[in-house]
Amino acid sequence: MIYFTSDTHFYYSKGQCRVGTRTFNTSAEKNEFLVERWNQTVQLEDEVYLLGDVSDGDGYQTSEILRKLNGKKYLVIGNNDHYLEDPAFDKSIFEWCHQYYELHTMDTKFVLFHFPVEVWSGYRNNRIHLHGHLHRMQPVYEPIRRYEAGVDAHDGSPVSIEKIWETIKDLNNENRNIAGL
Repeated sequence: MIYFTSDTHFYYSKGQCRVGTRTFNTSAEKNEFLVERWNQTVQLEDEVYLLGDVSDGDGYQTSEILRKLNGKKYLVIGNNDHYLEDPAFDKSIFEWCHQYYELHTMDTKFVLFHFPVEVWSGYRNNRIHLHGHLHRMQPVYEPIRRYEAGVDAHDGSPVSIEKIWETIKDLNNENRNIAGL
């Protein structure tokens, strides 16, 4: 099975630790909650596309927590993935790391990018854009095929490609009027 998630922010220490409406006393409690939710959802043979902002920890901390998570991991780099620059981070944990990726499956193209964008490759052909970054509590806010995969919108769990498809399959990008396009 294929899953998506973003904005786990393991080892977050810049204020209140929360995931969606849940608050935690420490980042360790938040980390434990996220690891538990992940492993309840994802099996060892599954694939997980992380759409950025995985960890605010250092390279060693991030390597250790990612090793606890089930599945093959692919990273679409976010604006807070600074652990990648730390020589102590084990990059082999990820199958690959990209800034942007187009996943071709289910007879369509899923455009993966950390940031939400208005227009993406294949936009007029009803392709699907998956992102994070906004920390919204709901995954879809507009009548287009754009979906927030972040933990805040999914109670800390990765979300399956099937659930995403069921949520947005009837939305249509073609009726959206973008000036100049």
